[in-house]
Amino acid sequence: MFLTYNNIRQIFIWPLGGEPDKRIYSFVTHKMRVAMLRNLLRISAVVLFLGMILFMATAVLEDLSGNFQQQRLDFESTFASFNNETGADHFIVPNIIHLIRFSQPEFSFIDYICIQAAFRNHRPDHFYIHTNEAGRKFRGKYWELIERDLELRSRIRILPLEPPSEIFGQEIPPDLRPFHGGDIARIRTIMKYGGIYLDNDVYVIKNLDKYRKYEIAINWDKDQFLGTQVIIANRRARFLAMWLDSYREYHPELWYYNAGERPTTEILYRYPELVHRVKVQFGADISLSLNLYVEKKFDWRPLDTIHLMINHRSYMDPYYNETPSFDENVIKTYPYPFGEMAREMVAASGMNNFINAKK
Repeated sequence: MFLTYNNIRQIFIWPLGGEPDKRIYSFVTHKMRVAMLRNLLRISAVVLFLGMILFMATAVLEDLSGNFQQQRLDFESTFASFNNETGADHFIVPNIIHLIRFSQPEFSFIDYICIQAAFRNHRPDHFYIHTNEAGRKFRGKYWELIERDLELRSRIRILPLEPPSEIFGQEIPPDLRPFHGGDIARIRTIMKYGGIYLDNDVYVIKNLDKYRKYEIAINWDKDQFLGTQVIIANRRARFLAMWLDSYREYHPELWYYNAGERPTTEILYRYPELVHRVKVQFGADISLSLNLYVEKKFDWRPLDTIHLMINHRSYMDPYYNETPSFDENVIKTYPYPFGEMAREMVAASGMNNFINAKK
């Protein structure tokens, strides 16, 4: 508000009751206007400064918010005093399912059923499919069905990954790279991201969140070597680095030596506290898998996951020749437990609706 001539007349006490000189009035009002302009500029500068501070604070808070979850997931840089029996009071493993597909461009019916089971029974935030396929593209009828399932497809990220050709300077024979290389790749993948690694033929039966509170949860049945079909781990889990380092003595001629035997006998026998030991519940035992194809009354539902052992049926399943492969038509009448499991996912996924819509 600017002072008027009458305001100044009231403020100043003039001798003899005279009127203030209008030149004084002009001078005073000019000075006051200059002063008010300076104050306005100062206030504007302060507001601008505070705005910048608020903007920077907001950016910092957003960054902190983005990193907060990862910081909680990392929990401790070394897990030196972590108790893998009781676990943490919050999730320390990201809710990401990792699948590795080396030289497997086409999705099979089993691939479809298993990814649907993982999606619907666990509900991950994301699937990371690591592959060496050119252009990171898959093909086939069942991949097309996944593409049509928009809720599932929106959670899938396809990432490039080549199978390792060597480990610590030791060559991995070309014919073993999808297998031994895959064993190494799953360790490195979990060390990079953390999360839940699943073999492509692992069927998830129940939500796996209860295992996300441990440094690492892995199948280790009584009197057996560890199983690598399901690995649920923080990326900084101590066992992962030791497991990878054990490949400094690599024996390509021994199928499961580096993946399971050596890390069990040379690391876990000495330091069992490094892992949360899962017995039976991950369904890695061959006898459990066999029941899916030979025991009609086998109750698979109490398990958390089960390995379908689909690539081993030819010598393991005595009825293999009767049903050498599966699809949505074969499983309609398949009388063994896998038939029930597959039918559930066909129904839950709306697979037939997608097929009919395509027709």
